[in-house]
Amino acid sequence: MYHGHHLGKPIGGGAEDLSYWRGPVVHPPQGGTEQEKRQAQAVVNEFQMALRRSFTSTNFIKEFVNREVNSSVARMNWTLLQVEATRDDENKRTTLEQEADALTKAWWRLDRNHPERAIRQALVFARREGRGILRFRVAGGALQQGADGKVRVKPGLKLAQLARYIRLECIAQPENVVVREDPDTFVRSAIYAYQDAAEKEAAEVCTVEGEETVLRVVKEGQEGEAPATRIKLGSRITFIELALDALITPQVLQNQMAYNTASTMILRNTELAGFMERYGINVEPPYVLEQDPDKAEGVMRRRYLPLKVGAGHMTAWRGATYDKTGEKGEYLGEEPLGKPEYGRFTPVSPDALIEAADHNRINLYGEVGQAYVLMGADAVASGRSREVAIADFDSIRQPVIDLAEATITEVLETFLALLAALANQPGRFESIQVDGQVKSRIVPPSPEDRSADRADAQAGVISLQTARQRQGQDDPAQEDAQIERERQAGVSPTLKQQVLTPKAPEATAPPKQTRRKGRKAA
Repeated sequence: MYHGHHLGKPIGGGAEDLSYWRGPVVHPPQGGTEQEKRQAQAVVNEFQMALRRSFTSTNFIKEFVNREVNSSVARMNWTLLQVEATRDDENKRTTLEQEADALTKAWWRLDRNHPERAIRQALVFARREGRGILRFRVAGGALQQGADGKVRVKPGLKLAQLARYIRLECIAQPENVVVREDPDTFVRSAIYAYQDAAEKEAAEVCTVEGEETVLRVVKEGQEGEAPATRIKLGSRITFIELALDALITPQVLQNQMAYNTASTMILRNTELAGFMERYGINVEPPYVLEQDPDKAEGVMRRRYLPLKVGAGHMTAWRGATYDKTGEKGEYLGEEPLGKPEYGRFTPVSPDALIEAADHNRINLYGEVGQAYVLMGADAVASGRSREVAIADFDSIRQPVIDLAEATITEVLETFLALLAALANQPGRFESIQVDGQVKSRIVPPSPEDRSADRADAQAGVISLQTARQRQGQDDPAQEDAQIERERQAGVSPTLKQQVLTPKAPEATAPPKQTRRKGRKAA
């Protein structure tokens, strides 16, 4: 359902098998003649065609998964630390840290941040279905086949050049990958089944033997043992498994299908309201009698008059009749076919359907812990209710945040190990410890929340750094440095203009006091 197939499973040609439809269904009757079966099947086909034409749905499942993953992992970052390194200055980075940081940042920016895209896709798989798989690949441009038939890295490539040939991809069919971990040694192995470019069955096997990671590709019809590629990755494999509790539970699917049914019935009701369907039983439109040219003189036939329906028109329908004949075939006159009846299908009140759709929608948002989205459009909900709903969503998405940070760590450490092994420098970055970090995003803080954070920081309840992080500042230290630069340059951080320091008034001599001349005494 994530990909929009809400009426049923795809069966080709854009059609779906109606297995997700929870409304009324027309089934052909059992038994009967071949003609009756064909007529019944024609009714079923007409119903299915009308259902596909009127079916409407809203893809809540995709909305839920994307909102949780994108808000949990709004931004990705990391820090590097060389363990047990001798430092003259605690704040100064070692040469190996600087080299590893430059390589990881350059690799991350390749192909528009392809590692970040792959990690997000794997997180979507893990949150949607419970499991996602990442796989490292080395492009063929970095390899060449030697005289002995073995594939080796091209000589003369530097670390920065080799990094451009390493790619991280998300497996689109995680069910085709099996990752196992030995319960005693905690060493993992993986098998990936796929079809190669020639559409032949193949499998990539990755195991750890001693200090080496062994890669083998087994293909259909291959004779003998598959050639092995051995590299030292520090007991790592080239596959990373991401596991989470699936967000899309059976209850979510049930409410999604029920909502689609109610939504479709609302549209059907709208169609009836805008284009009312008329029906007639045992009735005929107006007609005139005229001579039948194919029969004897005096034998008349009916010529039906054109119908005029709609506003400003009135049509007089007549009861349908048939020609009654005697035992010898003589004409006995017209006989009514049955009781005539004429009417139209009128739409019912949509209130019940709308309430049913709202009920299923509330159930959906409540099941995935995103009820705060509905409260945003509800003027009745209190601010405290929204805070509680947002807090519930924060607790639900915390496993996604933790898994994302762990995945960033494992991806970058595996990348550094693979890069060093390809450069024939295994273990070069083994002392580098990566700490993956993500920046989550949900609802911008209100002015009241910002004022409360400033008051708490001033009172010493929370740190200034925590208050800044709550207001969306990713790097408070960088912000401090920028504020200091602007302060030294005399630039206003808010108005972005030169602040003119008023000059101090010049010292002036006090005014001379002149004696007021008085009148001379007489």
